[in-house]
Amino acid sequence: MAYQSYQLVMKTGPAPGKTFAIEKSELFFGRDVANEVFINDAEVSRRHARLTVQTSGYILEDLGSTNGTFVNGQRLTGPRVLRLGDMIMLGENVSLVFEMASYDPNATMVSAPGTVVAPQPPPIVAPPRAPAYVPPTPPPPTPAYAGSSQPTRADHSGGAEAPQDMVMGQLRLFGCTAVLACRRGIRV
Repeated sequence: MAYQSYQLVMKTGPAPGKTFAIEKSELFFGRDVANEVFINDAEVSRRHARLTVQTSGYILEDLGSTNGTFVNGQRLTGPRVLRLGDMIMLGENVSLVFEMASYDPNATMVSAPGTVVAPQPPPIVAPPRAPAYVPPTPPPPTPAYAGSSQPTRADHSGGAEAPQDMVMGQLRLFGCTAVLACRRGIRV
């Protein structure tokens, strides 16, 4: 069984944002400092309302307060089971929201003497996803030369074109060795 705790968070009233942990089976609300949920507001009675834990859930009841206890805008005329997100109003100025407290499964919890607590399994964590395959970008196309599919060089000995393997400065690869033809007439 997973451990769940609940709380009341003040939305409006003397201390907006204040959290009241529900740690007992019975909590009293009121203006008297002896209450578990002490609220210093003129419209809150000294002992205004009571929250109890029963098998059906958390039960809220008004204790005959002067200005009334409301849940989601309806005045309580008898005990009412609270649901998560219910808005509790004490008089017209104080509003509290009933919610689940944050739960840390790795937190240390103190149990009553003689209580056996079964170890909880570790949380299931999805393995990291491999990045999506992105195909390599093809090299850009070689530029086309006007009038010919390959550039040529004129031979200085009469205007004839030199064979393609004799072009000056052309790089040829042979296995792992590169040979650069730097002089005319060298065949590679």
